[in-house]
Amino acid sequence: MHRILFTGGTISGGSIYGALDDTQYGQLSITGEQIIARNPYLLNNTQLAVSNWTTKSDGSTGTNDALVMNMTRFAHDALCSEDSDIDGAVYTHGTNSLEETAFLMDSLVNCGKPIVGSGSMRPWTHLGFEGDANFFDAVTLAASPESRDRGLMVAFNARIIPGYWVTKLHSTNPNAFGPTAGGDLGIFINSLPVFFNTPSQPLYKYYFDIDTVSNHKTYPALPKVDIHYAAREFDGKVVLDSQANGAEGVIIAGTGNGGVPTGQAEITEAMKKGLQVVVGTRSPYGPSSPSRVPTFAKSGFVHVIQARIMLQLAIASGMNMNQTIDVFEGGFRKAIGQPWSPGS
Repeated sequence: MHRILFTGGTISGGSIYGALDDTQYGQLSITGEQIIARNPYLLNNTQLAVSNWTTKSDGSTGTNDALVMNMTRFAHDALCSEDSDIDGAVYTHGTNSLEETAFLMDSLVNCGKPIVGSGSMRPWTHLGFEGDANFFDAVTLAASPESRDRGLMVAFNARIIPGYWVTKLHSTNPNAFGPTAGGDLGIFINSLPVFFNTPSQPLYKYYFDIDTVSNHKTYPALPKVDIHYAAREFDGKVVLDSQANGAEGVIIAGTGNGGVPTGQAEITEAMKKGLQVVVGTRSPYGPSSPSRVPTFAKSGFVHVIQARIMLQLAIASGMNMNQTIDVFEGGFRKAIGQPWSPGS
C-alpha cells in the first residue's frame, strides 16, 4: 500500500483559455482520484490510498507552513509507526514550493521508506501536459524496493532528484528542477527507476526529531524566519525590521561565498537581542563557507530556501545560535580543517 498526499498544484489545474495556455490556468481542477483514474496502468504497480491536503479556508501548501507541517507529521506517523502497513508515499505539489516541502519532510521523516514528490509545469488541459508521466514515475519510484534509504526524492521530467538538494531552476520549462549539489540519483527508462549508485544520504544532513519540533510553542506552524537578498548597499535595518515583526531568525542570501557587503552593525544589534542569523549565497551553485571565527552561521551547500527551513527546525528544536552554527557548519568545518567551538 502506498499513500498519495494530494495538495493540488498545477498538476490538478486546468485552463479555460485552451490547450496552448500554460500561464493563466487555474479556473478548472481535478482531484487526486481523477489523476489516478487518468492512468489505468498505475494500479498494476501498487495499491493507492489518497489523503487530501487541499483547503479553501487555510491557504495552501504554497502559503501555509502549518499545513505542510501537519502533512509531514501525518506522513511520519503513517510510514514510521510500529504497526504501519504503508510501504511509501507520493505527494503532489505546486511547483513554486515543492522544494520547500521536500526539504522539510526529508529532515523529519527518516525511517527508510521512500517519499517521492512530483507535480507538473503545465496544466492538464495543455497539449503538452507532463503531469501524468511525472505522477506515474513517482508511483513506480515509491514502489521500487531500490528506493529505500535514499531520503526523499523528486520525480520530474524522467529524472530522480534528491529532495535534500532539489531546487526549482526554471520558472516555466518542464525540466524545471535540479539539484544544487550532488547530482541526480537516477533516471526513468520505460517509466521505471534506474539508479546510478547504491543508497546514500547527504554527508552533512541533520536529522531533526519530529517530536521535539512538534512540542514547540508555534506548532503546527514553524518559527517565523525571513529571507533577505544582499547586494551593494545592503541595508541592515531590514534585519531589525524582521525582528520587530516577530521573526526569530533571518536568512541572508549573501554575495559570492556568503558575503554581507554592508549592514553588519544592525545584524550584530539584532543578534544581541536574540535573533538567529544564517548567511547563504545568492549564487545558484557553490557553498557559503564558514568563517574562521563565526559571528553567525554560514549555510554551506544548503541553498537559502532550504536554509530557511533548516533554521526554522533548529529554532523549533530549542537550539541557540552556537548550536545552530554547529548544525549548519560542523561537518563542513571538519572537512576543511577549520574546527570551532564556542569560546575557542
